[in-house]
Amino acid sequence: SSTTTEPAETTTTVALPEPPPLAWSPCGGGLDCATLTVPVDYLDPAGGTLELALVRRAAGDPSRRIGTLVVNPGGPGASATARVRRGFRISDEVAARFDIVGLDPRGVGDSAPMACGASVPAFRAADLDPDDPVEHAALEAAARAVAEECRATEGARLEHLGTREVVLDLEVARRALGEERVTFVGLSYGTLIGLLWAEAYPGSVRAMVLDGVIDPRATGDVLGTDQVEAMEATFEAMEATCASDPGCPLTARGRGLADAYDEVAAALEAGAGQAAGVGPTQLVHAVFAASYGQERWPQLWSAVASALDGRYGPLAEQAGWYTSLVAYPPFALVSCLDAEHPQGYDSWREAADEAAERSRRFGRTLANELLPCAFWPDATRGPVEVDAVGAGPTLLVSSTGDVATPVEQAAGVAAMLADRRLLLVDAHGHVAIDSSPCVDDAVTRFLVHPPAAPAEQRC
Repeated sequence: SSTTTEPAETTTTVALPEPPPLAWSPCGGGLDCATLTVPVDYLDPAGGTLELALVRRAAGDPSRRIGTLVVNPGGPGASATARVRRGFRISDEVAARFDIVGLDPRGVGDSAPMACGASVPAFRAADLDPDDPVEHAALEAAARAVAEECRATEGARLEHLGTREVVLDLEVARRALGEERVTFVGLSYGTLIGLLWAEAYPGSVRAMVLDGVIDPRATGDVLGTDQVEAMEATFEAMEATCASDPGCPLTARGRGLADAYDEVAAALEAGAGQAAGVGPTQLVHAVFAASYGQERWPQLWSAVASALDGRYGPLAEQAGWYTSLVAYPPFALVSCLDAEHPQGYDSWREAADEAAERSRRFGRTLANELLPCAFWPDATRGPVEVDAVGAGPTLLVSSTGDVATPVEQAAGVAAMLADRRLLLVDAHGHVAIDSSPCVDDAVTRFLVHPPAAPAEQRC
C-alpha cells in the first residue's frame, strides 16, 4: 500500500512581524508598485527574508472609495501583479470604488520566483500514461530531474513556499496596507488562500468572493480523483455536443469524439506525432484545455479531426495553451506542500493506477501531472475544516460544469462557512467572473454591499 507523508500542524499562533507601511511608487500604466519583506520561515524570523511584489490600481473615484480589494488569480503559480496589470476590475463600479491590489505569492511572478524549470519540458514530453517498463523508467527519470533541479535552485526555502506561508504573508500585507479589514477575491487556488486566511484572521476580512472553490478538506487529494470524474463527465458532454452540432468536423465525417480520440491516441502511442512534438500527453492536455470553457470545445473537435488526417499542429497548439496557464515549478511544489502524497515512484504508480480505473483516458495523466511530488519534501499542511466565524460574508461562485474545481467542492464549503452566499453558474468552464454580465453584476453588488446579497442566486 502507498506510504504517505504526515502533514505538519497548521498553526495560527505564529508571531507575525509588524511591517512598516508600504512605500508605493508609480510604475507605469496608472499603477503603483511596492515590495513587502517577509521571513522565509516565520518560525525562524532571523533566518533570511523574501521580497514580495505588490501592484495597485487606485480607486477611480476616491470620494466613493470603499477600501482595498486584494486579488489572487490562482494556479498555484499564477501572478496576481500580472493580473492587475492586465486590467482586472470585475466592473466599472468595482474599479471606481476599490483600490485593486495584486500580491504575488512567494516563489511566483515577481516575488522571489522559483529559479528552476529547465527540466520541465522533458517531463512534459514524457508519456504521463506509461504502459511499458521503458516508458515507466523514462517518466520516473524525468520527474526526478524536475524535483532535483528545484531542490538545487531553491535550497532551504523549498519547503517554505506553500500555502501555509502564503496565508501569513497575506496577513502581513494587510497590516502593511494599513487597513483594519480588506476585501479578498480569490479565483481557483486563490479560494484556498482566502478560506485559510479567513479562518486564521477572521477580523481582517471585510468580505470575500471565491470563484472556482477548493474545499480545504479535499486538498489531501493531490492525485485529483475528484477531477478525474469531472473530466469524464465533461468529455461526455463534449462528445454529445459535437454529435448534435452539424458544424462539428467529426460529425461531418460520421465520427464521434470518443472513437476519433481513441484512434488518434493509438497513432500517437505508435509515434505518429513525434515530428510535431505531440505524444499521448499532449492529446490529453488538449482535452484539459478544452475543459476550461465550452467556447473552447470546437477547437478540440477541429484539432482531433486534423490529427485523424495526420496533421498534429492544432493539438500541439491546444496543449501548449494548457501548459502555459501557470509556471509549472510553483504549481507543482505548492500542490505537493499542500497535500500528503505518496513517496517514491512505486507508491505513486499504485495511486495513479487507481485513478486510471476511474478514467481510462485521463486518470493516469491527471495523477502523474504532479509526479515530482514523489521526490519532494513532506506536506506542510493537511486537510482542514473552515468556518471563518467572525469574518465578513463570503460569496461562493461555482460553475456547474467545472472540471478543475467541481461544484461539489463549493457545496461542501457552503455547508461549513458561518456567513456565506452561493452563486451557481449554469456553464461548463473554470472560473465564472468575466464570463457573463449576470455573474459580474452579482459579484459587483455583493462587493459593494455584502450583507444585502441573497443567500442563493443562479446565472
